[in-house]
Amino acid sequence: MPESGDTDYLDGVNKTTQRLLDAAAAEFAEHGYDGAVISRIARRAGVTTGAVFSRWPTKEDVMIAAVEHTFELMQPKQRLVDLGIVDQPPPTILMNWGAHLLSFDFAQSALTQTFGSAQAHPSIQVRLQEFLERHADQVSTLVERAKNEGMCDPELSTTALSLLIQAIGVGTEMLLSAGRSERLIPSEQEWVDVLVTMIAAAAPAAAAASDGDGDGDD
Repeated sequence: MPESGDTDYLDGVNKTTQRLLDAAAAEFAEHGYDGAVISRIARRAGVTTGAVFSRWPTKEDVMIAAVEHTFELMQPKQRLVDLGIVDQPPPTILMNWGAHLLSFDFAQSALTQTFGSAQAHPSIQVRLQEFLERHADQVSTLVERAKNEGMCDPELSTTALSLLIQAIGVGTEMLLSAGRSERLIPSEQEWVDVLVTMIAAAAPAAAAASDGDGDGDD
């Protein structure tokens, strides 16, 4: 049987690995694949470079681990949990999630760096493709939930709606991370108004008709 000290040792190893993953992800988000420096990652995590290479033998291994860690944080399920909106109705989720896109955060930098690094590094491109597919699957699940709960027109293509939602999310994050001029960024209320209109347009025809009922035939 393992001695009691073994558990403490493993906890320490896991915490160090977590710190290194967080540090590598931050380094990647700030500097990209080519600009990332292993010694800086080690300093961020408060360890030696030996601690990095004992877990990941090459810089490519470190960057792949950083990208995969970043993608876990960026998946829709995790983002909704982080925003505290996972249990809300799908239209409300989409509105709040969309509104949050205007707030620059770590995910925007990381995503931009990933797209840029993918062109020169096939290993990153593979991870990006896998991430975008998982992202699309999770968005599709949200769309199907909206349909099942009577909040989305079942005749509309789930694939098409998922692509639209994903394009808005990924596209907005990349445009803002590129340093978009303030005059080209709408206010949060303007953005939410457009999102609400788009979400309402996808509602079932019967629901839309009842919302506008009042001057219909008796």
